[in-house]
Amino acid sequence: MNKLSILQIRIATTFLLDPDIPVLLSKLAGRGYITARVKHALDAATIIPIEPPNVIAGKGTVRIDYDFGRKTLGIESPNPKEIITTSEEVWECLKEMNVDVQKALIPYEVIVVAEVSLKPRFTDNKYTFRELFDFNLRLMEGGFVSEDGDPTSNKWFHLKISPIWGSYKGSDKENLYRVTVVYREERSKLINFIENIENVLRKLLEGV
Repeated sequence: MNKLSILQIRIATTFLLDPDIPVLLSKLAGRGYITARVKHALDAATIIPIEPPNVIAGKGTVRIDYDFGRKTLGIESPNPKEIITTSEEVWECLKEMNVDVQKALIPYEVIVVAEVSLKPRFTDNKYTFRELFDFNLRLMEGGFVSEDGDPTSNKWFHLKISPIWGSYKGSDKENLYRVTVVYREERSKLINFIENIENVLRKLLEGV
């Protein structure tokens, strides 16, 4: 494994009810964030995103978005330190608003997208189909999930490894792969995961 690039880290919280996004934006603006415009009416407020469709705030490499349809607040950046700092500030703002993240439908979910030069062990699995095709087949994509997990629960792990076909060469020892991780756990474990993201991914991928 020669190359590992973190393309995106995303922390998401999915609520049962929409938090007061205009108040959240006001608090984030006070902490130095560029925020979306809020147009107030008599009984409602309209959010005009910074970037379509849902980006409502940003600072440095971090973008914060909110999807009103899914009731999901997202914090996104390729930089582990910046996303941790922003997440702590957002969670502090929500606490000041009396929003209990622990009572959300999905309190804490991390999604990581990376590219890596890799030869997974499962690519050694070959299948003979000469009677159907003029070639044999090899397993090139893999997915790994929590052994006793439930994909709808708040504790879940899913690792997906897919080749980037534009760079694939069958004779090469390593090829470029897109790696996606979905990880739901308690807050402290997710923060530790992000803080050590590169080392964790390398150890994880060495085992597959």
